[in-house]
Amino acid sequence: MSKAWLIILFGILLLACGEVDAEYIPPLSSSSGGESEPSSSSAGSLPSSSSSDSFDIGIVWRDAPENSKVHGGTSVTVSPYMISENLITQAQYRIIMGNNPSRSRSDLQPVDGVTWYNAMEFARKLSISMDLDPTAVRLPTEAEWEIATCPENVCNAVIWRNSDYWEWTFDCFDSKFPWVPDNPRGPNCLPAEDKVRKGFGLRIEERFSTDPFSTDIGGGFISFRVVRVL
Repeated sequence: MSKAWLIILFGILLLACGEVDAEYIPPLSSSSGGESEPSSSSAGSLPSSSSSDSFDIGIVWRDAPENSKVHGGTSVTVSPYMISENLITQAQYRIIMGNNPSRSRSDLQPVDGVTWYNAMEFARKLSISMDLDPTAVRLPTEAEWEIATCPENVCNAVIWRNSDYWEWTFDCFDSKFPWVPDNPRGPNCLPAEDKVRKGFGLRIEERFSTDPFSTDIGGGFISFRVVRVL
């Protein structure tokens, strides 16, 4: 057989194989148990996102009141913001950060064992994943936290509290609070200086000076929630 006929025959075989491959649709699973392979958006991997509206790791955002009172009955005004109704879960943290520092593992439970720096980095990465400015999502200031969790006789609380956890806030600690009536935010300080810790045991007004490298507070876990600046 001539070289030309060999080339033609080889081409016909390739075409035939191509038609078979095009019509073949593989099953959803290659396992004998019939279970499908995990999707790319399962817990532990980052969902794809083209806009802030399409990105979703299950955070329930709540509109917070702009004007309200903080402890001691002091009236303050804050800019519009949204706050996560629940503490960040272990699954949500793992999707963004790629690890889970919690001592007792359960995807739906709040993440714990998180330093202030870890919480801030989570917020930054979540902002970027939502196609927002890196500072659009952050920890709540102490005033924002108190306004969203205030007692019912003062305002309508908008977030769900978990009395077993402490919560990080954005602010550096100072003995005076609030510092100003408009958008009070903790005093300027060096990154390693103590931050404000809130919330354990439903003690809304109490505030504690805490080393930002802390991961374990005696008597309770430490976790966090985030706010989204509007």
